[in-house]
Amino acid sequence: MRECRRCKVEVLDDTRICPLCSSVLEITEGGRGCTGYPDVKAASRKYALALRLYSFLAIVLEAALAAINYLTFRGIWWSAISGTAFLYFYITLRYALRKNTGYQTRILIQIIGAVALVIAIDHILGYQGWSLNYILPGAILLLLDVTVIVLMLLNMQNWQSYIPMQILTVVTAAACILLWKLGFIRIPVPTFVALGCSLCMLLGTLMLGDRKAKAELKRRFHV
Repeated sequence: MRECRRCKVEVLDDTRICPLCSSVLEITEGGRGCTGYPDVKAASRKYALALRLYSFLAIVLEAALAAINYLTFRGIWWSAISGTAFLYFYITLRYALRKNTGYQTRILIQIIGAVALVIAIDHILGYQGWSLNYILPGAILLLLDVTVIVLMLLNMQNWQSYIPMQILTVVTAAACILLWKLGFIRIPVPTFVALGCSLCMLLGTLMLGDRKAKAELKRRFHV
């Protein structure tokens, strides 16, 4: 048993640092009236075990699918799609489902991972361009913009905290314009619609938010 004299708690696992104040714990033989603190590493150990189990099963299954794809090859490496999907779900388990990850970060990870998965599928199937022409701007418009609006409505008291997410959406849409200039995007209309909607939403937030919006910009970006 380890005890933190500063916090008056007993820690049940074998950690050497107090999870509350980061003080060095003292080894004690038994309880001395302190409040018991749960095993802070138990959940992380179970999570790590589940992640390793998933990784093992995904690797074995993907190897089997790749072998089947090779033996029955008909011009498409469809096993690469399953491998990309396994990787997407690994990223979801590794980052998006962790409790210590903010929900805004989880949303961004899920959207970025989903778009990357779709782009990879487009390339594996011979690249027709639909992933960049439609899916990418659609994700910006429908997933990011709509998600931000819903979050702001659900959290009216702290709506200004979503301004950085709006700025990221505008930057992403602007990057799509660059992809159009470079020739990767051939149908620019959805991209311009996504950029216009993102800019309007950000401008409206800054103008209507006034002092709260300015305070959030100063707090986040020191401007």
